[in-house]
Amino acid sequence: MRTGALVSAAAVGLALLAGCGSTPEPAAGHPTGAGDPQAVPAAAVPGGRLSSGPFTLLPTAPQGYEGVAGTAEMARHDGGTTVTVTFTGLRPDTDYVSHVHSGQCAEGGGPHFRIDPAGSEMPPNEIHLKFRSDASGAATATAENPTVVGADARAVVVHPADLMDNRVACAPLS
Repeated sequence: MRTGALVSAAAVGLALLAGCGSTPEPAAGHPTGAGDPQAVPAAAVPGGRLSSGPFTLLPTAPQGYEGVAGTAEMARHDGGTTVTVTFTGLRPDTDYVSHVHSGQCAEGGGPHFRIDPAGSEMPPNEIHLKFRSDASGAATATAENPTVVGADARAVVVHPADLMDNRVACAPLS
C-alpha cells in the first residue's frame, strides 16, 4: 500500500512537470511576453484608458498586401499597458510581428517605442506582438507590459516576421 502511494505521488509530480514544459518556445529574438493568446484584449481591460486606430497600408508594403485592414488598440491601466491588434487581408498562414512605434504613420511609424530610450530593443523595454495569420489571412494578438507607457507610444506597425524591413501597415494610437 505504501508503494502505491509513492507511485501515485511520483505520477502526480511527473504530470505537473510535464505541464510546466508544455508552453511553446518563443521564436528567436522574441521572448515570451511578445504576445499572449490568453491575455484580455485591450478594449476589455477594466479601467483601461483606450487609444485606437485603423491600420492603413504603408508605401513599404511588399506586393500582395493591398487588402490589409484592421485595428490597433492600446489600454493604459493600473497594471501597465495592453495592446491588441486585429487584422484581415494578411497572407495566409504567415508569421508576423507588430511593434509599438514612437512616430506618426505618415512617417512610416518612426522608430520603435522604447520605455527606456537607452534600453534594450526587446520586451519588456519595447512592446512586441508576434502572431500567425490563419488560413484566411486573419489574425488577432494581444501583448501586456507592466509599465504604463506615455504619449510617445504613437503607433503600431506590422511586419512579416521574415521581412522586418518591410513595414506593411501602420495604425495611429489616438
